[in-house]
Amino acid sequence: MLVNNKGNFSYEAAGVVLIPGTNKVDEKEFEKFLAHPLMAKLDQQGEFIYEKGKQSAKDVIALVEDTFDMDTLEAMKAEDDRKTVQEAIDKRIAELKAE
Repeated sequence: MLVNNKGNFSYEAAGVVLIPGTNKVDEKEFEKFLAHPLMAKLDQQGEFIYEKGKQSAKDVIALVEDTFDMDTLEAMKAEDDRKTVQEAIDKRIAELKAE
């Protein structure tokens, strides 16, 4: 699943690390992450944005635009075959390589 860490800090709990921006996380591992009291509190405050199940192309593109990790982008590209999502991922990869 895709989890957007809206904060300015990386968070780690239960073996899961969320860097700022979009992260690809196993759903069961994320549930363990959220079981930590601090992460549950941050989740209640809206620090993490996520949706279980298949997201709309529009929502995925918004997450792509906030992704800074090339491995996450490559994983997203391999899993989502929608043309608009593929184009957004290619554009973001090009932007990150140019920096």
